[in-house]
Amino acid sequence: MTTTTVLHTKDRLSGVVQSVGRRPSDVPRRPWETLAVFLFFVVAYSWFGYWLVVDKHVVGFETLDRLNRALMVWHNDPAKLSAIGFDYPPLATLLITPLAIFRGPVTSMAVVPVASAIFAAITMVAFNTMMRRALIAAPLRLALLLALGANPLVLLYASTGTRHFVWIAFVITGLGALFAWYITADVRFVMLGGIAYSVAALSGYTSLTFFVLSAIMVGAILARLGADGTEVEGTVVGFAAPTVYVIALWTVFNLVLLLRPFAWITRSSDAAASGGLDQFSAVELLRGTGELVLYGAPIAIIVLPALLFSGIARSNPFALWLGVLLGAAILTPAMAVVLRLTDSPMLMRNALPILLIAMIGAIWLARSADEGSTIVAALVIVGLLLSIPWTLEAMKTYRYQNLEAPFAAAVTTGESQEGAETLNREKVGIVSEQAMAEYIDNNVSRPNSILTDNAQTYAVMMLTGHPEYFFDRIDKSDGPWKEAARCPAESVDYLLMSASDNGDLLTKLYPDAAAGSDAQLQVVYRTPRYVLVSVPSGYSCGGTTADQLQVTS
Repeated sequence: MTTTTVLHTKDRLSGVVQSVGRRPSDVPRRPWETLAVFLFFVVAYSWFGYWLVVDKHVVGFETLDRLNRALMVWHNDPAKLSAIGFDYPPLATLLITPLAIFRGPVTSMAVVPVASAIFAAITMVAFNTMMRRALIAAPLRLALLLALGANPLVLLYASTGTRHFVWIAFVITGLGALFAWYITADVRFVMLGGIAYSVAALSGYTSLTFFVLSAIMVGAILARLGADGTEVEGTVVGFAAPTVYVIALWTVFNLVLLLRPFAWITRSSDAAASGGLDQFSAVELLRGTGELVLYGAPIAIIVLPALLFSGIARSNPFALWLGVLLGAAILTPAMAVVLRLTDSPMLMRNALPILLIAMIGAIWLARSADEGSTIVAALVIVGLLLSIPWTLEAMKTYRYQNLEAPFAAAVTTGESQEGAETLNREKVGIVSEQAMAEYIDNNVSRPNSILTDNAQTYAVMMLTGHPEYFFDRIDKSDGPWKEAARCPAESVDYLLMSASDNGDLLTKLYPDAAAGSDAQLQVVYRTPRYVLVSVPSGYSCGGTTADQLQVTS
């Protein structure tokens, strides 16, 4: 005969260090403050971004590509969710699709800054909440938010529609949840952090580095606090499950649709698929890493050793792990080069996560300082303010960058950057795209009458606001598109192609037409970057077979 033993709650929870079944004490909720912080930064970054993008023409073409895909989700013929593609992390485009429901704000480019301002505002809300939990006084919180928000790197990437703040916002939110968990011991914050990381994982694959380290951190801290193995295992699994699930699901989608389960890595827009990655010596990588920190996130120079000291000497495990996360943010750009996971090595934008994680570390140091928290917060404010002119000046000459130099020129001179060159000799501006889009709007109205390689002409498509005018590679897949490219007279009235051979498949197939020297394919309208040619009804099929057209994303 077996005997059943009944365990009391206190026995069942022995070895459990987190609060279970009750809400622990926490800072009071202030929804109006949260809403005010969110709206302030959305409006501020959108207003500044409108001036920067629309008036000064400082905008990246990657942003226009994603907005065109968002427009195609709603207005293409046929409208397809598959327009988001596989070369960007899916949520980097999907999360901005609501901004493209109406055509007008897209064609005016008013939504371009909003596409990043929303996520930058979410980041600022997360920082404000962390500072409240760190018991930093309201005036200091406001000053810290304004000093951080005015940082040139933050301004550039928060106001020009780039995708970097999409994943960064959810990483910071996830770390903010773990911040709250360590203070309150409320296990629900771990689960909220896991959900935030699952969104971050499909918004930017770099976030997976911080996800893995955060999962290890949760287990290590619980073990340090004396939790038993069951609690450690259950909490870590609960934290990791959402992210593991979405990555597994995205891998299955790639397998089913592309027959390549890991295409989400190998075909990513950030992957070094071109084979054109420069060779970097260890000394160059070390120097580049130092310059990233020095010019983009100088406060990390002080915050990192302070976190490590606090973690080791003062037995502060959360400080130690924040130091590990900050160290990972510093080393990740160089590791991406070593592992050949990037075509854009050591770019200045890589300093953005370093700066923001250093900010979390500074907030934690302020909380750990007890009576000295006000002094620590004040020193951080001074450091952030001093770094503004320092970083802005560095943007003008930093070797590896995107639009940092044109941004600095626009801010310091107030002049439009149309026609300016970046440090890597690329032209800035969208006048060519606007002129071609205006001509098409005024002269074309039949759906699917313009054959184009949308991988190269997306900016024109977006600025027309009418993706349904174009027979693109999303409409009926690449196979039918290649057939139409070989025999365009059977399907379309016009060809829209790039004026130079920059990977445009139609330019490769019809180089004489792109140059304006084809006797049959007459140029209808030309800008410095694009050519629109008419296709006569009797035009014979081209000599290149469909299989000879190499399709690239």
